[in-house]
Amino acid sequence: MKKWLKKNLIKPERLRGEQIHRIVGDRLFDKDIWHINRRSIAGGLALGVFIAFTPTIPFQMLLSAICAIWMRVNLPIALAGCWVTNPLTAVWIYLMEYWLGRMIMEKLPWLFTLSDLENIGTFRKLFSQATYIWTGGLLIGSIAALVVYATVRILWYLVWGASPDDTPPQP
Repeated sequence: MKKWLKKNLIKPERLRGEQIHRIVGDRLFDKDIWHINRRSIAGGLALGVFIAFTPTIPFQMLLSAICAIWMRVNLPIALAGCWVTNPLTAVWIYLMEYWLGRMIMEKLPWLFTLSDLENIGTFRKLFSQATYIWTGGLLIGSIAALVVYATVRILWYLVWGASPDDTPPQP
């Protein structure tokens, strides 16, 4: 598995001198965002899945890359994690988020008071719908990220056990 990942993931050396290197700087080559270990892989995948469930579909890859560099988790895995929402799944995921957000906001009016904000202008319906999607998206994204993080950590431990540097043993 590790050989396949090393062969198919982006190599940091290829990015030296590119536009992204000039923008981000040498932090792009920090070993933590390219290293394959339990913390980095679990954190990167959880980050990517969380961002995938937020309604930011045209900017998900950019947000995931920025957050992965900032949080020092595996960058390629975080980018791959955002593809949970893709052109085939995005509509269904956003509909589910809208339904959940609306249900939560209508059942818990003391928690979310939009009634005052909805009467401000002509965009009240758009504002309400966006709030429903964001509420559902943040809730589903948080739960999915926690489940993914715990699952990767547990599976890593079951497959490779605990190692001092948290990396899989070399074959």
